[in-house]
Amino acid sequence: MPEVSSAAQVKEQMTNRVVVLGQLERVPMPKGVGTAIVLDDDTTLYVTYGEPPAGWAPLLGHRVRVEGLLRPSLTDSEPSLIAPHLRSPSAPKKEDRALKTLIDHRVRLSGLARDAKGGAVLMLADQPIYLAGLDAWPTELQGKPVAVGGTLVSKQFLPVAERNAKGEVSQGTTGPSKQLVLENPVFRALGETK
Repeated sequence: MPEVSSAAQVKEQMTNRVVVLGQLERVPMPKGVGTAIVLDDDTTLYVTYGEPPAGWAPLLGHRVRVEGLLRPSLTDSEPSLIAPHLRSPSAPKKEDRALKTLIDHRVRLSGLARDAKGGAVLMLADQPIYLAGLDAWPTELQGKPVAVGGTLVSKQFLPVAERNAKGEVSQGTTGPSKQLVLENPVFRALGETK
């Protein structure tokens, strides 16, 4: 069965039975909040226009593997007639990925929104991932679970501490080091979106 994890694959496999790899999230919709699988490239595949299916809620905010029929919406009672939907989905299975295998790829990750001296970070357990171009999280997201899409890179992001003529040391790392950084981040709060 073909695996789908990008918009191009969704288009290619529309009307086929597929295995979808993405993050299970609650997503804002015109008439409330729905449940969807969001792919690494931020493509949204709707599962329901309301609460998650029975037994799915514990996997919200996690990467999952789900089998189902990929179709456009076909009824007038649904908010979008052309958005991709996953029909007759199997039970989701949690899918773990090692961060080192994701470097230089577009990804979608979830964790806690935190601020650090070097800027906004997405905390995955004890691993900070810096968000390029974001000095601090919006106040309403600080400390809350968020989903972030972007290109994961490993690079020197934090400045190296320097000593001036007076012997004073600036803020920074003790030597050259690489940090994990999400470039061009796009984020949204996880959980109930009202």
